[in-house]
Amino acid sequence: MLPAMPTDLTSASKSPSTPKPPLRAIMLPVAALAGVQALVSGGLFAVPTIAPAIAADIGVEPSALVGVYMAVIFALGIVSSPVGGDLVMRLGALRVSQLCLTGCGIALALASSGTAWIFVPAALLLGCVFAPETPASSHLLMRISPPERRGLVFSLKQTGNQIGGIAGALALPALVPLVGWQGGLLLVACLCGVAALLLAPLRRTWETPAEPQTGTIFGRYGKALKLVRDDARLRAMALAGGAYSAMQISLNAFLVSFCVIELEMPLTLAGAALAVAQTGGLVGRVFWGVVGDRIGHTRLVLGLLGIAMAAAAVATVGTSWTFPTFATFCFLFGLTASGWNGLFLAEVAKLAPRGRVSEATGGVLIASFAGLVVAPPLFGLIVAWSGSYVPGFLIMAAVCLAGAVPLIASRIDTATPNTPIDL
Repeated sequence: MLPAMPTDLTSASKSPSTPKPPLRAIMLPVAALAGVQALVSGGLFAVPTIAPAIAADIGVEPSALVGVYMAVIFALGIVSSPVGGDLVMRLGALRVSQLCLTGCGIALALASSGTAWIFVPAALLLGCVFAPETPASSHLLMRISPPERRGLVFSLKQTGNQIGGIAGALALPALVPLVGWQGGLLLVACLCGVAALLLAPLRRTWETPAEPQTGTIFGRYGKALKLVRDDARLRAMALAGGAYSAMQISLNAFLVSFCVIELEMPLTLAGAALAVAQTGGLVGRVFWGVVGDRIGHTRLVLGLLGIAMAAAAVATVGTSWTFPTFATFCFLFGLTASGWNGLFLAEVAKLAPRGRVSEATGGVLIASFAGLVVAPPLFGLIVAWSGSYVPGFLIMAAVCLAGAVPLIASRIDTATPNTPIDL
């Protein structure tokens, strides 16, 4: 149970004398949840990061390995994200986070065995365990974060995704010559296991209470979909999440190939461009959280972010630049296309009905995972058809604009907002 937090939500919401913990008092669980996301993110992208070394060893094409592996993971995420909301209500947010870390570690240990077929069950397991991390953290953060700083709190937690991606991109390739790709995957697996154990002491203070649930998990999956379908604001968030996720995965998956093939950059320089974009995303996750809290009209900010990421994509790939100018546009591309997630999740939590934050988060993320699944093969088909990466980025920019419109249109609430104590 949480310290100084009432269990009677009805009375708490009516009592002005029940403040949220101050921001500094919740930095331990926020940092812990960011660490969980960093490890899950690092584990998720560990195989793609060192795919050339793995593919050469097991005798497959790197593009085929990464394409199938990631498609399986994200396709499973469509199912496991809303199911994760149910598990959070049944088991508690930190317990679910421990299960996510444990499953991620087991999946990477399986992948390190060195045979091609084992990557399929490893991807299946990762697809089941990586997605529930987000509903779990949202459930806890909504409970403990001060309402006036909620966007910042969620954004600080979301920096874990970028930290994990950057750390993996820098560390794993350097480890391959020292311990081999199997050793690199096993190291990340061990870190996940250690982190799961380190969460145990936090559960005594910060764990959310388990609540008995009726019906089956799949029945609650349907309820999560219905929750999003029946609320115009959540529908707008879901549509935008799918569009923005499509742009985000396109940036992360295809920027290096664009730089090498079309701009004829050396691979190291192309990797540096992606690192700059990832750094922009890291900065953006905090920056946009502060902006959203200061302005207050979160959906308007998110809608304008969609327009900004479309403009940044067009500017980045639309013409030839000197590398310093190109890197600047890459930073802005990452600032927008990879910096929206924390503010987005904070708004979903605010819009969720009482007691259904994890369920609403899981339901909205179905569209986000759909964008992650559909965008890479669609982008690849556009490249194959046109012979250039530029049309792919331009079409994704148009998709972002389409996702931004419903958010801007729904920027003013007509329904009663969620109370600060709502779970």
